[in-house]
Formats: sequence, structure tokens, C-alpha cells
Amino acid sequence: MDIDAFVSKAAAIVGPDSLFTDNRHLEQLTDNSLATPRSLACHVRPRTSAQVKALVDLARETGVPLYPISRGHNLGYGDRSPVTDGNVLLDLSMMRAIRNYDAELGHVEIEPGVSQQDLYEFLQAQKQPLWMDTTGAGKNASIIGNTLEGGFGHTPLGNHREEFADAEVVLGTGDIIRTGIFPNLGPDVKGIFVQSNFGIVTAMRIPLMPVPEHFESFVIKAHSKDSLPDIVNVLRRMRLEGIVRSCVHIANPMRYLISSKLCPAEYANTLLDDDDAIRIMSSPLLSVGQWSAAGGFYGLRKTVKAHKSTLKRAFKGIATVQFFSRKTIDRLSAIFQTMSVVPIPFFRKVSESLDSFRSILDMMMGIPTDEAYKNILWRVSSLKDFGLIWFAPVVDAKGDKARRIVEIAAPLYRAHGFEMPLTLTLVSPSRLVGILSITFNKNNQEEKDRAHSLYKALYAAFSADGIHTYRTSIMQMADQDLMPPWKRDFHNVLKHALDPQGIIAPGRYGMK
Repeated sequence: MDIDAFVSKAAAIVGPDSLFTDNRHLEQLTDNSLATPRSLACHVRPRTSAQVKALVDLARETGVPLYPISRGHNLGYGDRSPVTDGNVLLDLSMMRAIRNYDAELGHVEIEPGVSQQDLYEFLQAQKQPLWMDTTGAGKNASIIGNTLEGGFGHTPLGNHREEFADAEVVLGTGDIIRTGIFPNLGPDVKGIFVQSNFGIVTAMRIPLMPVPEHFESFVIKAHSKDSLPDIVNVLRRMRLEGIVRSCVHIANPMRYLISSKLCPAEYANTLLDDDDAIRIMSSPLLSVGQWSAAGGFYGLRKTVKAHKSTLKRAFKGIATVQFFSRKTIDRLSAIFQTMSVVPIPFFRKVSESLDSFRSILDMMMGIPTDEAYKNILWRVSSLKDFGLIWFAPVVDAKGDKARRIVEIAAPLYRAHGFEMPLTLTLVSPSRLVGILSITFNKNNQEEKDRAHSLYKALYAAFSADGIHTYRTSIMQMADQDLMPPWKRDFHNVLKHALDPQGIIAPGRYGMK
């Protein structure tokens, strides 16, 4: 590995203003929410796919590994940090072109530096009746970055890894390929570039959704802790039958609380549970259930009306179902914001709840929001202390499988002294992704040790039960093999063919 040769030649490719070697700068880049920093060889920011290809050719010549990032907002999984030490951080955030927009076919091609807000503003400027899909990752998060991690959003286009097409990829051989648009002749290879290190994706086509004649969201609330299996089973049937087409997010009260506000001062030294969260969040007008689910209806007004009736009947005796439109939420918000200037906690609580729900409604309509970041610190007072680890088990969309996630995780959270915020998302009709978070003070050694211990305990317990994660962090990528042997062996064959020198993201998702 000849890093000096790489640095001197890379400057000629991208320009000296896009190459950074200062140690303090590099340390700041890999300061992450996991409290698991990595060392970097240097930081380089190409602006075109041609420059990316030139850097890959240079990396092959000098033996220097490259770790590509889109915008570096992989919060809770590693942020901008590589899996292993000594990589060049290949930062694609300057690649922000939006091209090949086709309003008739409903798609657009984007580069890795395009954020959710960038695409939203672009679509607004086009004045065309098209919506994008959004995630809760925030306005500045990369769309491609989320897709390549297997992420998901809120609308019928929410399963991002399934929806993209025609990726432009610079392979580890230095070749540039397009994965194609399908149906077409031959295999569709786009999927091998999700959660892998075979190449560097420099562009992809993503679909857009025609603005429906009518959109309305639904909220399902159940007041029994034992209702989770029934909720999952009914929603699975609704999705399989096409009654509900969007992703549906099911949350426990702790997730609702942590997403809506910082930890109340009076609970600073108390470990909260779901009943505490319900008491803090509920008001006479807006109650919080032991389980709450949210999704959306998109389509003709008559169709939405029929689907609303079907959903209500399906949940009779299980949970209550309420429906909201953007107009309703805005109207109620305006009323209660006016009243909240009066020092009455009831009005303030209702106003806060409406604001929180409006951000969820916005995401269902393709509008990115930073609402989740307002309260992300939870128990720490400064972003420099903020620690976050996500753990994301995935199971079949069956009620008993959902219940098993809770049964495994809950005692481990209690034993390690953390609240357990949980979301379960029907990403597809047959697959359910659990999202568990561990929030901690990363500069408090005792708290950090407990958080890391909990993360390892979750992995061990779920793996022992035959449950794996849909996504993982740089900590786990380096610690163990993530794939069964047959899959790992096949991936190694692909790796050696597409990146024979192993210079792209060594160790990513267990692939060397």
C-alpha cells in the first residue's frame, strides 16, 4: 500500500481543494454515534463518475483501499466511518446532479450527493404532480446512500432496494457498467450492489409516484400489550390484498415518546417504561396506545373510502382506527398552537402531538422532514455526547414472529438499564423489520460499555433464535461473518471477479 503515491496522484485527479490529509480533519470525520472511530488515510471528494473511475484505477495501482460514502448520514450504523482502518474516505457528496427526469414515465436519475431535500425542491420547481418517497433520515440524507443500505420509507414506493433501476457502477476493475432497465433481456444484477462492496454506485434511476386524487393517513391504536400479533396479522392481510399499499410502521409507546420530545427533566434519573411513556404523551383528546400503527391510503376518492371501511371492519374488537388528512392536521394545529400560548399543559401537549404527527403525514406525502432530529438527543445535552446504535431484526410478517422480537429484546434492555423504543415496519406484505435503538452518552465510559454490551447481547440472543438483521453497523461487520456459508462463498466469487484486488470497502457486510 503506497498512500503517498495515492495522495500525490489523487490531487491531480480531483484538485487540491478536494483532497484532505490533515489528521484533525480526518479524526473529526470518523467521530461517529457508535463511539467506534476508525483511522483514515485521507479524504477525497470527486465530482464526476470519470473522477471516481480514475481514483479506482489509482487505488488498484497503489493498493490503497477506498471506502465510498454518499453523504455520510448513516447515523447509528457508522456514520462516515469505514469498517476497517487505513481506508481513503471516498466522499461522493459533491456529486449532486439530477438528470434524465421524465414526468411522463415517472422517474428521475440521481447521483449519490443528492439529498432528500434536493430532490424534493427539484420536483417542486418542476410543478408536476409527482411525489417522491422519503425516509425519517432527515432532509440532508442521501437517497442513494439509504437505498444501498437496503433502507425504506413510507409510501407505496417505500421498499427502496426493490424500486431503483439502471444503476451506474464503477467496478473494482475500473470498468463502468449500467445495470439496465427491466423488463429486458438477461438477468437484473442491480441487487448485488445493495449491502455489498463490489463497486461504487455513481447514479441510479428511482421511481416517482403520481399525486393521487386522494390521500388519507390512518392511525391504529390498541390498548392491550397482547394485541401486537393481531395487528401484524390483520395488516399483513390488508397488504397482501392490496387494501393497504404503503409501508406501515407499528410503534410502541417508548418509540412514540422518544420521537416526539426530549426526556422530561423530572425523569432524568428514572428508567422509563411503556406505561410511563403513555402517561407522559396522552391527553384527553389524543390518547397513546400500547401499540400504534400508521400508514396511508393513495388513490381515487371512492377507492380510498372503500378501503377505509374495510380497514375499520378488519380491526373491529382489536384496535381503534382513525383517519387524517393534511388539511385536518393543519387546521387542528393552527387552533391548538394559538391556545398553547396560554400556560395550560393540555393545549401544549395536544399541539406537540399534532406537530409530531404532521411530520409523519408529510413523509407519507413525499415531504422530507428533520422532525426526528429535534429530539434525537433524548437524555444527553449536547450533540458531541450523543451516542446511538440501531439494531434491526427482520422476520416473516406473522404475529408470533413480531411478539418474539419483543420477548427477546425487552428483558435485555431492562437488564442493561436502557429504555426500549421499538418500531416494526411492514416493508413488504411478507416481511417485517424491527427497529430497536440504543441511545447513550458516548463520552460516559460506563454508559458506553453498557450500550455496547446490550448491542452484543441482542445480536447473540437473536442469532441463537435464528433471527438475523436486515442491516448492520460497522461494529458487527468487523466482528463476525454475517452470511451463511453458501451465501458468503458465492459473494466471495463475485467479489474476486468484480474487485479482484479488494480495494473497495474491505469488510463491508462481512466481505473482505
